[in-house]
Amino acid sequence: MDTPRRTTLPMAGPVRTAVVALPTEPASVSVVRRWATGLLTLWGVGADDLGTAALVISELAANAVRYGHAEMSIRLLQQANWLHMCVTDSGAPLAAHRVVIPRELAEHGRGLAIVEALSETIEVTREPEGWRVGAVLRVTTAGRPAAKPAAGVA
Repeated sequence: MDTPRRTTLPMAGPVRTAVVALPTEPASVSVVRRWATGLLTLWGVGADDLGTAALVISELAANAVRYGHAEMSIRLLQQANWLHMCVTDSGAPLAAHRVVIPRELAEHGRGLAIVEALSETIEVTREPEGWRVGAVLRVTTAGRPAAKPAAGVA
């Protein structure tokens, strides 16, 4: 994969944000996917873009589960037709992942390539306590978002 593109894009209009923290356990990936899909539906993201956003956030969360430890935080931000998704993990795992499998046979290792193919931009940054991986999607909005905000939503 080439060097990831930066996630900074010009934005205008009202901002919707939400953050959730979860343990880096395999079950958390489906929790993140359901949380994000429900939230984006409330925000009025078009049905065609929900599947793409769910796949991208699932891949980011799965990477945090596989390579991080303890906890991950997931941040969503929507402004106009831009959806910013960011997953921050709590660092390197206690045991190194050093199994070498030929790329053609590997079950893992394609997540960021999928995210990059579906996103306008991606960014991978080493933080003091772990990694931050973000992606930006261009989304359509299906009319007005629902009036009732979800818990933890600004």
